[in-house]
Amino acid sequence: MSPPLPGNAVVARLHAPRQLALAAEPLRAPGPGEVLCETLVSAISPGTELAAYVGLPPLREGPAHPRLQGYCNVGRVLAAGEQVRHLAPGQRVLSFQSHRSHFVMPADEALLIVPDGIASEAAATTYLFHLGYNATLRADVRAGSRVLVIGLGALGLASVAAAALAGAEVRAVSGHEVTRQRALRLGAAVALARDAAGSCAAWADVVIATTNAWADWNLALASAATRGTVAVLGFPGRGEPPPDANPLDSRHFYMRQLRIEAVGHSPERADARGFARFNERDNLTFLLGRIGQGALRWQELVSGTYPGSDLVQAYDDLLARRRDPVTFVLRWNAD
Repeated sequence: MSPPLPGNAVVARLHAPRQLALAAEPLRAPGPGEVLCETLVSAISPGTELAAYVGLPPLREGPAHPRLQGYCNVGRVLAAGEQVRHLAPGQRVLSFQSHRSHFVMPADEALLIVPDGIASEAAATTYLFHLGYNATLRADVRAGSRVLVIGLGALGLASVAAAALAGAEVRAVSGHEVTRQRALRLGAAVALARDAAGSCAAWADVVIATTNAWADWNLALASAATRGTVAVLGFPGRGEPPPDANPLDSRHFYMRQLRIEAVGHSPERADARGFARFNERDNLTFLLGRIGQGALRWQELVSGTYPGSDLVQAYDDLLARRRDPVTFVLRWNAD
């Protein structure tokens, strides 16, 4: 007998800057090829979510609101529709579902099955690590590369961990002592305050820039070595006035023949010929395995847990930097 269907899902929706509401939405039984899941936990992706919450300019054309928030969801399958062969009730799955208590989705949108023995909170950080991992792949980081990570929010720390995993010599820059210490625990050899970052001038084979500030962009250009790469995980200039200096200053960009590349996306899945070997789904499986082995210290990204109903409080605490947080996990249902 199928379990009883929950009556409603609680869904977080942002209607305007700082106007987030949790609303009940009716649930239905899963149709063919679909699964019904309850969310166990979802992790906040601070850069994306806080930018929308405070009303920074949107990244894409079209209406900015209303919008769903979040995309790091670990749920438990409650019921599977006809034609679903690879998922069964009781299994935990990672998906890009938003902050919500329950959902119905195509079974193929499950990015991976979370193995027993890995905490749901740990699995929820996998895509945050993936963004840093993808930056290292796209920038061709290898053993012995010199990598400078600017900004030590969730993506900066994930980039430090991924570059260290690749065997790079990693330096990190942040204005916050607490996150500098986290970077050292994740594998950085050196963690510098911004006023000491001049020591990295023309040093880095790869700079991973994770912030929006023009001052950090200028630091990225100045820190890249000849024929170096600036891998861009942030959005330079977003929410800032026009820069005082040329963001493509020829002293850096031209004279050292730098490569600048946006590194936030990867192929979603493998192709039939194997040319998309490092695709999103295979990468996530690899990273979750490293989390399970303890090679990626997910606890350095998670500064606490809130009930899902306290999402606004979690956002406000991140914005106020109470206790120097990195990100928070939201709990929606018991494991």
